[in-house]
Amino acid sequence: MKSTTHPAIVSALKPFSLLSESCQRQLAEAPEAGIMVAGIYCIFAPEELIRAAGMIPVTLCGKNETPIAAAEAELPAALCPLIKSSYGFALSDTCPYFTASDLIIGETTCDGKKKMFERMAAFKPVHVMQLPYDAESTPAREFWRAEVRRLKERLETMTHRTITDEALAIQTDLIATRNQKLLEISNLMARPTPPMSGKEMLKLMESRNVAVDIPAYIEMLDRLLEVLYAVMPQDGETKERRAPRILITGCPMGTGSEKTLDIIEELGGRVVAQENCGGLKSIFREVKQSSDMTTAIADHYLGTPCACMSPNTGRMELLAALVDQFRVDAVVDATLQNCHPYTVEHTTLAETLESRCGVPILHVNTGYSPSDTEQIRVRVEAFLEMVEPG
Repeated sequence: MKSTTHPAIVSALKPFSLLSESCQRQLAEAPEAGIMVAGIYCIFAPEELIRAAGMIPVTLCGKNETPIAAAEAELPAALCPLIKSSYGFALSDTCPYFTASDLIIGETTCDGKKKMFERMAAFKPVHVMQLPYDAESTPAREFWRAEVRRLKERLETMTHRTITDEALAIQTDLIATRNQKLLEISNLMARPTPPMSGKEMLKLMESRNVAVDIPAYIEMLDRLLEVLYAVMPQDGETKERRAPRILITGCPMGTGSEKTLDIIEELGGRVVAQENCGGLKSIFREVKQSSDMTTAIADHYLGTPCACMSPNTGRMELLAALVDQFRVDAVVDATLQNCHPYTVEHTTLAETLESRCGVPILHVNTGYSPSDTEQIRVRVEAFLEMVEPG
């Protein structure tokens, strides 16, 4: 599908693409300034704690096929590509963010990652947060609170800095404001004529992973919002042909692993909502202010509707709400090969959404290799042909 994004919006998005280069410069200067860096892989890692400790959090590389061959020298080939890519980048020292990290914060969202972190600890300090698999029970909640406190103690020991409730409250407010701005932009995709493509929205959401200075990033988001509201067509003003509105869910997706999204938009679909970890799942809730901010942060992160939780009813509720809010015509569940939690959960997802929302669902199970691109293209094309734009 030919891009219809207004030139002013395209121009306003460009500064976000430069943040990676800026981040790398800041990370290179961090040791001289006495600032430590924490590398993270997952949205379960509490950013508020890291920033309150005076550290820079940065999301590590793991969504590209290039380093997988290096990883397979040590890891099984029949492992999810996200794990192999993450480990391959670390092993080959080709991720600048990993190189700059003083500590890697991992989490046990699956058994493969758990064992990967054991291997990774041989060449970089690693702190693994043990996740419970039931987000609802009192024992699970208490266990996770203890894990968050354990991370807090590790960060305090490393930085020789006490993480106070006041510092946590400040960082929580900043991150909440950032996420509110991102959510406001994301919600504009619910309009009859979304202001940008799904690919552009994906890149915008990714940019926060390398935004070191949150206040400056919030100012960037404000400038983008000004442009969006100034040039977006009013509902009903455009004569653009109505394209099928698609919600993407499933495994984490990012630059280097977005081929399914690309194919949907190349074939005329419009990706209006992305529920996965780098998308709406990570910003639709806020940490509640409390006199005990560590506990409040722990409870917030445990509520993340990830497929590692069993049961994972929160994801079903969120998806049903997003289908309605974004006036979705169809859902594409893009899972990664050998990612058992999300692949197994597809059946529950399909049954839930088909019965509650009445929308068609396509399951795409793929890896990072381009070898199945044409096969996916044929399936997506056939799927879009049967979707009736509402």
